[in-house]
Amino acid sequence: MENNIKKHFKNERIYYVLKLTVLFILFIIWDSIFLDIFGNTIMKLSLPYRVFFSFIVNLLFLILIVFVYFKTLKKDFKLFFKDFFNNIEISIKYWLIGFTVMIISNLIIVVISNGGIAGNEEQVRELIDISPLYMLFSVSIYAPLTEELLFRKGFRDIIKNKWLYIIVSGCVFGGLHVIGNVSSPIDLLYLIPYCSLGIAFAYTYYKTNNIFSTICMHSMHNTMAIILYLIGSGI
Repeated sequence: MENNIKKHFKNERIYYVLKLTVLFILFIIWDSIFLDIFGNTIMKLSLPYRVFFSFIVNLLFLILIVFVYFKTLKKDFKLFFKDFFNNIEISIKYWLIGFTVMIISNLIIVVISNGGIAGNEEQVRELIDISPLYMLFSVSIYAPLTEELLFRKGFRDIIKNKWLYIIVSGCVFGGLHVIGNVSSPIDLLYLIPYCSLGIAFAYTYYKTNNIFSTICMHSMHNTMAIILYLIGSGI
């Protein structure tokens, strides 16, 4: 099916640009679409039903993006396990570099901001307190799959230059985790930790050319964070 669509475009890159643009816009406005349609009804429901609604909305987008990139997922899944130890070694190596930069920069920002945390992190913690099971699905399955397919695979289809791809992919990833929660200039400093992790994931994907390398690391990173928060908060 995808090959038939490509035939309508003289330049394959134009097809990939349009594909990513549509998916990217949907990724941004997906929740708003359903809230605009069902908002009044949803607000009348109890909290468990609102959480279930959010789960269904996320699941629908997840199904959509898996369908769009199914060939890539199927191919990379087989290749990932065919060269499992090498892929894991590379993935862990560059995740550790990105994670180290993330931790150090976060500590510096905490000192500068007198103990503040990133707005995105604050929102995530609040949602974990409300519905830990839903958030476990959201950060451990939904986010790694959708974000890696968009920011890593989607951008790689378009940008062929190694370092341009790595920087753009990492910075767009980091920017989207920060831009919606900027209330002061200090909040912009959180671009450093988020972009460092995004750049590490982009470099990993470039090195392994396998989307499951970054999906696994992204999922592991998020799952560790949510488990540590749950343990620390006593939930």
